[in-house]
Amino acid sequence: MTMRRIFLAPLVLMLLSIGASAQAAETGTVQAAIPWDGEGRVYQVNPTTIVFMGALEGIIYVESATGDMNEGFVVCPVMQLLDAESGTTQATGHCEITASPNDVLYAKMTCTGEFGGGGCSGDFELTDGEGKFEGISGSGKLTVRSPLGVISKDMSSGAVVRVATGLAQIKDLKYSIP
Repeated sequence: MTMRRIFLAPLVLMLLSIGASAQAAETGTVQAAIPWDGEGRVYQVNPTTIVFMGALEGIIYVESATGDMNEGFVVCPVMQLLDAESGTTQATGHCEITASPNDVLYAKMTCTGEFGGGGCSGDFELTDGEGKFEGISGSGKLTVRSPLGVISKDMSSGAVVRVATGLAQIKDLKYSIP
């Protein structure tokens, strides 16, 4: 083996390892909590069912397995059905989570449950992102606590409702960034 090959082989291996690590996806699992405020309108859609159409806003607090904490601003337009006869609720929403002006996450949330203290449980799915979150994907289990069912059941159709406080928790949010 010539001297040139002796020095070239380690250099090629080092460049290949740098290229491989640059292409490796970042993955992880975090826990998140979103204390939120909500505002929207309620509409009577049949004798026993009302619909809330509005938005939830708050700050997301994210904790990694190593204890690192991060936060961002969240806004989630949502639609929630509340059935007074069965005492059940179901909701869907889409969220924009802003970590910085250039780093934004997008997510979808769905849940079902009971209103009047039972909460709404379902899924939180990361659908895309911008900046350092471009191409992100992942999901976790969602629980939403809200007094909306109790507050809105006696309101007239079209009334504006403002919920001063609620909480969404996302457990074991697994993510992957390409």
